[in-house]
Amino acid sequence: MNESFDLIIIGAGPAGSAAAFTAAQEGVSVLVLEEHPKIGVPLACAEGLSRSTIEGYLQIQPDWVAQHLAGSIVRSPQGGEFTIEYPDVGWILDRKKFDPALAAIAETHGAVLKKSVRAIGIQDNEVIVEEDGATNKYLFRYVIGADGITSRVGRWMGIDTRLSTGEIEVCAEYMISNISVNPQYAYLIFGSKYAPGGYAWVFPKSEHAANVGLGLSPSKTKENAKSFLDRWIEEEFPDGQIEERVFGGVPAKILKRFSGNNFCLVGDAGRFADPLSGAGIANGIKSGVIAARNAVRILKGQKSRLESEMKAEILDEIRWHHRVRSVYMKLSDDDFKDIFEIAEKIFGGVTITDINTHQLVKHILLSCPRLLKLGFKLLF
Repeated sequence: MNESFDLIIIGAGPAGSAAAFTAAQEGVSVLVLEEHPKIGVPLACAEGLSRSTIEGYLQIQPDWVAQHLAGSIVRSPQGGEFTIEYPDVGWILDRKKFDPALAAIAETHGAVLKKSVRAIGIQDNEVIVEEDGATNKYLFRYVIGADGITSRVGRWMGIDTRLSTGEIEVCAEYMISNISVNPQYAYLIFGSKYAPGGYAWVFPKSEHAANVGLGLSPSKTKENAKSFLDRWIEEEFPDGQIEERVFGGVPAKILKRFSGNNFCLVGDAGRFADPLSGAGIANGIKSGVIAARNAVRILKGQKSRLESEMKAEILDEIRWHHRVRSVYMKLSDDDFKDIFEIAEKIFGGVTITDINTHQLVKHILLSCPRLLKLGFKLLF
């Protein structure tokens, strides 16, 4: 007889593990299926996490953190820089510790975790898997797809998760040692020289090591992300030692549907990454928690509030950022120069405790007639 679980979660990244520990601590039976032999490997993330986006959902533990951040250093296409002083804005995580820790929390609450198990299909109320050289089936009452940007769960459940060239940011990143950076600040670099349709970053892991990467839109250039990254690193960090290489993508699409009667997609599988910044950890965890607690409600015969909670906690913001991104994609380096000068006046010489993107975008557009024409529909 096939094993049966109330809830099966496919994928043990932050979204899947957050869903697992949320549901397991409510007493339902949970199975987590992870296709890789190690949780958190291979890494496909810049590891940045802001405090405000995760507040109320997860308490970050000291041993999960590689570096505490006190703000950002922003660079324009023309090479100018200014600093945004934002004490305790967030962290650069150590995902090789963070991801296994979240999975371990789920196991502590009673979830069953199976690694090196690849889901290959869903039929009726069964997940079909390849496990130990054989094909097995696990019964479920509810299933959560946390299987990332290439989500198969979405396709199996009849959701169109395809991404066009304008709906994805292609990313390349190296973890580099033997460099010198200010470890308290994330560096954000803009301009077509570095990342057309996106931006580049330096996320410090220490004074002498950092995640150095970029995300670009394939709709803006035919050149691959690795070529842009290699040129930049040769110029910026010629003596740096490449320790790890990471390549991947970030979805910049909002699904028309991400759930059904007995399933929900979370994290990148549900296209919940921020379409403007590309940040995905916080929304992955939040969507996992929301999906799981509503799955529990459904399993206990209660009314689900999945759609309204996702809207209030995640979708309203990413829909706004999706609209901002549509304008961002049209900006030239000269436009960035104007934006940089306006932003420097706003942030220069002050210490902030919050960034309201609605107010910031409105201020920038109204301060520059040329940009206002471009972003008129965004405001009105």
